[in-house]
Amino acid sequence: MSKFAGINNAEITSGQIAKLLLLFALGSAALILPSAVTAIAKQDGWISMVIAGPFNYFILIVYLALAERFPNLSLAQYAEKIVGKWGGKVLTLFYILFFLLLSALVLRNISDFMSLSVLPLTPEWFIDSTFMLVVIYGVFLGIETIARTGEILFGWGMVVIMVIIFSLFNQFDLRHFEPILYDGILRPLKGVYPVLGFPIGEFVFITAILPLVRQQDLQKLRKSLKVSAVLIAFLSVLFTVFLVGVMGVDETSRSPFAVYDMAKNINIEEILVRVEILVAMVWIGTVFMKLALCVYVLAVLTAQMLNLSTYRTLILPYAFIIVPLSLIAYRNVAHSRDFAMGVWTIYSLFHGFVLPFMLLVIAVIRKKKDGSEGSFPPIIPQQTAGAEQSKQAEEQPEMLDKEPVRT
Repeated sequence: MSKFAGINNAEITSGQIAKLLLLFALGSAALILPSAVTAIAKQDGWISMVIAGPFNYFILIVYLALAERFPNLSLAQYAEKIVGKWGGKVLTLFYILFFLLLSALVLRNISDFMSLSVLPLTPEWFIDSTFMLVVIYGVFLGIETIARTGEILFGWGMVVIMVIIFSLFNQFDLRHFEPILYDGILRPLKGVYPVLGFPIGEFVFITAILPLVRQQDLQKLRKSLKVSAVLIAFLSVLFTVFLVGVMGVDETSRSPFAVYDMAKNINIEEILVRVEILVAMVWIGTVFMKLALCVYVLAVLTAQMLNLSTYRTLILPYAFIIVPLSLIAYRNVAHSRDFAMGVWTIYSLFHGFVLPFMLLVIAVIRKKKDGSEGSFPPIIPQQTAGAEQSKQAEEQPEMLDKEPVRT
């Protein structure tokens, strides 16, 4: 195998990674999170989303600071540089378990949605297995393919969101927001809690992709991620405002997939109706992106921890673990909400913020920096690759002459 094969020698642009971050945030969270926040903060749920907005970028600052110190290394690799070989491997194992559970939860989200809203008579195991086949194929093709798919889904997703929003203006009622801050600022502050773990704490996936941003785009990376974080905050506030304004607090809090149910209310002169299927299509696409990124990061981190030459051999074994794990992750949608609003935030923030922040502090104190290539070598120019192959061909006869004759 060529020494340039590595784990993955692909490159993506700063714009692509910004779109991947946005799609990751929308995946599963877009339909589920507004209901959870509204259940806590009531009509002030939109204030919770505004307060949570700056955290979208604040947590990225930690990842970018680590990436500046270790520009070509992923979290699994610079963890070993910072806390030692075995300490780094233990830390990577924590993240492997985290992304394994996250992958199972994301897959279960799609089967819950399909079973409750689209395919009520189809077994969940069949939905999970079918969806996972597509994810396996996407992850096997690599991060470049995932990123290009993300660009397509991003464009269509923005169009569908605008269509839904403009179609609901005639049903928007400002009285649903009265009274504002009826219980003070405490409820909106409590409403921030589930947002911190879902999806903000999960943004740690980006630490495995930052080394793949091409060199000429590194100057634009921080700006692109900032724009993505602002757009995530804006869409979160927009969804919550329209859910409360159209459906009211009680109906929004009870609905397991509130945005999908809100789209059912669209009816313009009996012409534009049943557009909720567009919401379902876009949401399934964003969930696919989130699950593909989770499985990709899971396989890459495992390959780097084990010093393997490729991550692709791990995709299928992990798929056989993720599908059954998704079926036993929780009992039903109500149990899922309790889990997301309670335990998951602490678990997610520990991996998404506490551990990376500790690594950054230790790296600063110990003055650790490393510009080595790691397992993400750059793509070789064609001339360089040809010259190296010629050099190997010239050296091959000499190696054969030195080889001992066996009888």
